[in-house]
Amino acid sequence: MSESRQVAAFRNAGFFAIQLDFARRMAAGRGLALGEAVAAYTCLRRRLSLSEDDPSTKLPWTAYLERLQKLDSPADQEAWTQEVFLDSPPEGLAVGQTPFGCFSCEPPTAQGVLRLHFTNREMDGAVGPLHRERLLARRGELAALFTFVRETWPNASRVYGSSWLYHLEAYRGLFPPAYGAARRTPFGPVRLAGMSSWGQLLDRRGWLKPDVAQLFSENLRQLDLEAPWRAFPRSCLVTEAPIVLFYEFYGIAP
Repeated sequence: MSESRQVAAFRNAGFFAIQLDFARRMAAGRGLALGEAVAAYTCLRRRLSLSEDDPSTKLPWTAYLERLQKLDSPADQEAWTQEVFLDSPPEGLAVGQTPFGCFSCEPPTAQGVLRLHFTNREMDGAVGPLHRERLLARRGELAALFTFVRETWPNASRVYGSSWLYHLEAYRGLFPPAYGAARRTPFGPVRLAGMSSWGQLLDRRGWLKPDVAQLFSENLRQLDLEAPWRAFPRSCLVTEAPIVLFYEFYGIAP
C-alpha cells in the first residue's frame, strides 16, 4: 500500500461518509436493502474501482455490498469502505471510454449521439483544471477528442452532456456557444451512480467542500424520496447540440 493511496483514502473519507449517509436514508425511506441504495444512489462503485469481471479487482462489487449490509454502525460501514478503497486500484475510466486529458468520450449510440465526460486529472496542479490559465489546454484536449471522433466514428451526429458543471461559465466556455445555451434540467430522473451530481461536493484537489457538504446535509432533512437528486445544491444539467458545431468551433477540417 503506497503512501499516496493512504493520502487518497484520508482525502476521500468525508466523501464516502456523506454518500453512505445518503444511501442509508434512501434505504430506510424506500424500503431498500442498503446495498441496493448504495448501488443506485452513490458513486462508490466507481470510486472503489470495483467490478465483477475485472481481474485487477481483488474484491467483487457484490462482495463489498454483502459485507457492508452486515455491519450495523455507520462507523463500521465507513471503515469497511475505507479498507476496500485502500486495497483497490486507482479509479480508472469506465469501460469503452477513450481519454483526452481531462475529457473522455465513448462510442456514439446507434442514433449517433456522442457522450462527453470530464474528470479532473490535474489535482496536483498549481491551479484548477478550469482556471483561465488551463483553458487553452482544455480546448486542445477537446480539439484532439473531436478530431478522433470524426476519424473514428463518422456516424456521430450529436453531442450530449450531463453534469452539474454546466452551471459554470468557465466550463461552458470550452464548447460552442449553442451547446452551453441549450442546457436545461433533465425531464426525467437523474442518475446518481456517477459524478454528474456528486462531483460538486469536491474541490479541485479532491477534498470535500465544507460549505457545499453542509448545504447538502441540510437539504437531506427534507429529502424528497421520489426525487433525491434535488438535495444537491446545484442540479445536474443536460445539453445537446449537432456535432458539426464542434467541428467548426475547434477548426477541424471536413
